Amino acid sequence: MKKWLVIHDLLAYNQHKDFIGKEVLKSGISEPKNKKFKDIQKGDEIVYYATRDSVIIGIFDVVSDIRYEKDFTGWGESMVYQIKAKRTPPNGVYLDFSKLLNSPQISFSFIPKKANWGIFLQGKTNIELTGDDFNIIESNLSNPEFLKTIGEKDIKTTKWHEKQNEKHKENDKGKKKKYNRHNEIIEKWKVKKEIEFGTFLTPTFKMNNVNLNDILPEEIWLEKNNKIIDGYVEVKMGNQPIYRGVLEVQDQGSKEDLCVRVAIILPFVNSVDIVSDDKSIIQIKELLERLVDPHMVKARIKFSIFEDYD
Repeated sequence: MKKWLVIHDLLAYNQHKDFIGKEVLKSGISEPKNKKFKDIQKGDEIVYYATRDSVIIGIFDVVSDIRYEKDFTGWGESMVYQIKAKRTPPNGVYLDFSKLLNSPQISFSFIPKKANWGIFLQGKTNIELTGDDFNIIESNLSNPEFLKTIGEKDIKTTKWHEKQNEKHKENDKGKKKKYNRHNEIIEKWKVKKEIEFGTFLTPTFKMNNVNLNDILPEEIWLEKNNKIIDGYVEVKMGNQPIYRGVLEVQDQGSKEDLCVRVAIILPFVNSVDIVSDDKSIIQIKELLERLVDPHMVKARIKFSIFEDYD
């Protein structure tokens, strides 16, 4: 069992009191940016240090193995461990590490010089502690000489959190842009279909979140699965449907799930319009040709790219 100083900040602690984490090396890769972070193991003890405020929050047990989180609230794509508080200063206060370090009788092996001591922590997420280093911190957790109160409004934001906030803003912009494009395509598809049928036939539309059971014969309705498509158009002659068409816009979500939906619905409609990017269309087409008759794919499915709807 090893002992570690883990360098986070008070904002991170307030966001997730029972986790420590590190951003991933690269999006989609379950490796921490700082490889040494993986050296922490379940059963180890950590000293939780909050940089910028220079305080020790307490001592925690690591109670899980490292795991990948695609979108951890406030932290983004991260590798995380779950932790559990073991010993902390009295409620409402922290151990002032700067004051402890600068006490004449105190020294730490991982900080060789007290002058500009912060440079020895820069760029690090975790530092292995000796038994002596750990014991000094543990024995002073409740020492009133080194305790410090920090109000919530006084918590300092680190550059890392500022960068995360910018990432979230950019992601929100991207999601909003995708959402707007998605709905614009649905509306333009509706107009295209209205023009296609002219003035002699009146199509009926269902737009956004159309349940497959609205199209499938009742005897084969899905009971355990809720499958949704983007658009449905129906043209009737009297009470008899003479045309049924479906729209799928693939700009988010699973391509595989889209293929399942289309494979289920394809025998019961005249046409399916699938709109996506070039690469996704190639992947979707390959999957569909394995799931259903390739001749039916060719005859009933029309593939378009986003630019076709600009």
